[in-house]
Amino acid sequence: MISSIRSLINSKFGAVIALLFVGMIAIAFALGDVTGSGSFGGLSGGNVARVGDRNITLGELNDALDNRLRAERQNNPTLDMANFVEGGGLDSTLEQLINRYALAEFGTRYGVAVSDRLIGSEIRKLPGAMGLDGKFSAEAFRAFAQQIGVSEQAIRDDITQNLFAQQIIPAAASGPAAPDSMVLPYASLVLEQRSGQVASIPSTAFFPPNPPSETVLAKYYNDNAAKFTIPEKRAISYAIFDKSIIAARAKPSEADIAAYYKANAAKYAASQTRNISQVIVPTEAAAKSVVAQVTAGKSLAEVANGLGLAVTTMNNVAKANLAGTASPAIADAVFAAAKGTVAKPARGKLGWAVVRVDAINQVAAKSLAAARAEIETELTKTRGEEMLTEMTAEIEDSFADGSTITDMAKQNGLKVETSPKLLANGQNTANPGYKPIPEMQVILPAAFQLDTNGEAQLVELVPGEKFAMIAVADFDEAAPPPLADVRPIVQQQWALAEGAKAARAAAERIRKAVDGGQPLQTALSAANIQGAQIESIKGTRADLSRQGQQIAPPVAMMFAMKKGTAKTLQGGGNRGWYIVYLTDVVKGDARGNTEMLLARKQEISGLLQTEYGAQLIAAAAKDVGVTKNDDGIAELRARLTNRDGN
Repeated sequence: MISSIRSLINSKFGAVIALLFVGMIAIAFALGDVTGSGSFGGLSGGNVARVGDRNITLGELNDALDNRLRAERQNNPTLDMANFVEGGGLDSTLEQLINRYALAEFGTRYGVAVSDRLIGSEIRKLPGAMGLDGKFSAEAFRAFAQQIGVSEQAIRDDITQNLFAQQIIPAAASGPAAPDSMVLPYASLVLEQRSGQVASIPSTAFFPPNPPSETVLAKYYNDNAAKFTIPEKRAISYAIFDKSIIAARAKPSEADIAAYYKANAAKYAASQTRNISQVIVPTEAAAKSVVAQVTAGKSLAEVANGLGLAVTTMNNVAKANLAGTASPAIADAVFAAAKGTVAKPARGKLGWAVVRVDAINQVAAKSLAAARAEIETELTKTRGEEMLTEMTAEIEDSFADGSTITDMAKQNGLKVETSPKLLANGQNTANPGYKPIPEMQVILPAAFQLDTNGEAQLVELVPGEKFAMIAVADFDEAAPPPLADVRPIVQQQWALAEGAKAARAAAERIRKAVDGGQPLQTALSAANIQGAQIESIKGTRADLSRQGQQIAPPVAMMFAMKKGTAKTLQGGGNRGWYIVYLTDVVKGDARGNTEMLLARKQEISGLLQTEYGAQLIAAAAKDVGVTKNDDGIAELRARLTNRDGN
């Protein structure tokens, strides 16, 4: 199923499919994680919306939100549910759920077929539904559903909705390409160039002469708490170990070494290997011809070159190995031939082989004493890998059964270390000079995914070699620190905010003067603002869309203005205000620019296809009818953002 999901999203209709894609199973696979999800909201009863004849329950919305949050945390590990919801996550997730239901209801109403057989075929493709033999197993499917915390019916519904989308969306979004009459003006617009002036008015020029009162500063701090909020911090308990932990136990005894030597007697017996050169030809007749030419005095390489073939060489080839890679007949012929001679042609897997014996190497027998170090190294490596695999599996099973990191560290003779409270990036806000251990690059992302109730996890630091048991020892939720701890910073930000208010008023006065006909330089000089500057700017619309390039906001502003006008623009972080004055516009002309026209045509066609699909989804929702439970949504929003006073 996941391959079809990915191929659909990556297709030309992927942008439209993204409007629908919040399925529980799909998200779990996209994350590479099929562990069960806990509900953040605590609501399971009631309906959040009705789409046609189907209800979307609060519990279903909860699950979708949980999955979406876990997906977002792949890029932003410190994101919590409250911030996700406040950032629009609840609304967009609900909208996508409604879209999915609407499209399925619409398809059912107008004869789009999604049969039980088709659903079953998709279920049989689920990796989690495979038995030990690699085939579909009903028992494995039930276990998979239980593992990810959803019912079998929910999985079927999820797949059904995806199948409706796969059938309906491509047909709706495959409209005609953008006409040339639309493409040329748009492409020419991209080449348009604009020039102007920008005056910067710094907030520092208007700093209040006196510090704020305690009441004023406290109010500013409370009103802007989000600006000073410190992300969640976690103290991580960890116990690191590597394969050396089982080195002593993995060391073989003398009896083990002797038994291995006996079981592999042929490996240590006297033997013979050969260095050979060979050429492979398609028929026996061709092989005999090669032998005849070599016997007549030509080199094997000369004959091979004449046939358009190449000679390959192999050194220290054992008879058993050659029999396995070529054929027993070739091995017998080669090991019957004398040094410097060509063996009797024989048929192999790739054709007829003509082989010259370049050297015969006699390998003396190796006694147990001589082989002891080699055998000990081999057994130690093999046993170590097996024992380490067993140990890590036992730790994971114990964690799944509720054992703590302390329990497992004690059982395995390990010491548990605990880090200070760290941000997800490893920064220690209480000690800026702190440097986390290198292993924290792997430990922290995993630790910020753990529950804070003592859940422990085993993470692989170096594949097959080094591991860490981890758990959250303590944590501080994202919150602003006490005002007393950050007073100088807050007071500075307050001064910037107050200065920005005055800077804005000054910028508006200058703008009005410019709109009244005064040159920007004259109006700025008349204002007599300390630190104010003016400079010339220019750019093209193409600059605005060029990836990887930071575009100054005043330059972007120029492309939303009329020639000869001025506008004010706020600088970031209350640093000040800009007055942007557009002096010149040079229109672009893309005629003859074939490459650009083709690129713009593809771009606009893609936008049109997305719009066609989006309009179909909107029409489907309108056709089947959608009713939202606004009270239920508000209750869920309040609980998820902790704004209901509890």
